[in-house]
Amino acid sequence: METTQIPQRAVDRDVSGAPLFCEGAEGFAHVVAHRLLDTGRPEEGHRWLGAWLAVHEGAGSDWVHLQWHMAVFELATGRWASAHRRCICEILPAVSAGDAHTDGPSLLWRLSLTGTGRVELPWGAVRDAAVEGVREPSSPYVELHHLLAFAGAGDGLSIASWRSSRGCDASSLCDHVLTRMAEGLEAFTAQDYAQAAVTLASAAPHVSRLGGSRAQNELFGLVSLEARWRAEGTSVFAGRRAA
Repeated sequence: METTQIPQRAVDRDVSGAPLFCEGAEGFAHVVAHRLLDTGRPEEGHRWLGAWLAVHEGAGSDWVHLQWHMAVFELATGRWASAHRRCICEILPAVSAGDAHTDGPSLLWRLSLTGTGRVELPWGAVRDAAVEGVREPSSPYVELHHLLAFAGAGDGLSIASWRSSRGCDASSLCDHVLTRMAEGLEAFTAQDYAQAAVTLASAAPHVSRLGGSRAQNELFGLVSLEARWRAEGTSVFAGRRAA
């Protein structure tokens, strides 16, 4: 198979130019997973990464991130229940241990957006981790995922508190993107989908300035689209424009 011939250090960025970890066997698997996802081959990715994971063991953030990639392949190929089990068994323990700051909220949002709503998702664990996370300095990208956790858990008060602590002025473009995303997620949590739609539509395309790969940042476009779908047909949506 062509993808198995990729040298471990031959590719260290995804198709958008975002850097990828590529050290050792896990790094090799990560690069292959991105290549298959970025070229629109989720079924092949599901087979390849599933076979790789079946004969390897690991721990730590890199291993958990590979589990996230596998769950993304599962969702892309209609295997929602498998992705949900992977979230519970592989991702959630890492969240509870203080890791998976991005993978936990991201996967739960993907499960939420693609599920039927009949299965209760474990938002409490990622919300509790985010409460602890915002108390410590972190990168803007990790901060964004703390906000995602709050929004997914329906905790608009924590988003509002975060916004208040950040102040009103965005001193840089990254700060501006982050605060606009916070505004949009807070509106989504309040079920003001019209406001969420226009705010997220203006901010989500610029999330890559905060970090992350194309595969990771695809989620923010999906959240923005979900807000629009929920808002369409309301009179207030038709009269608003993205700022």
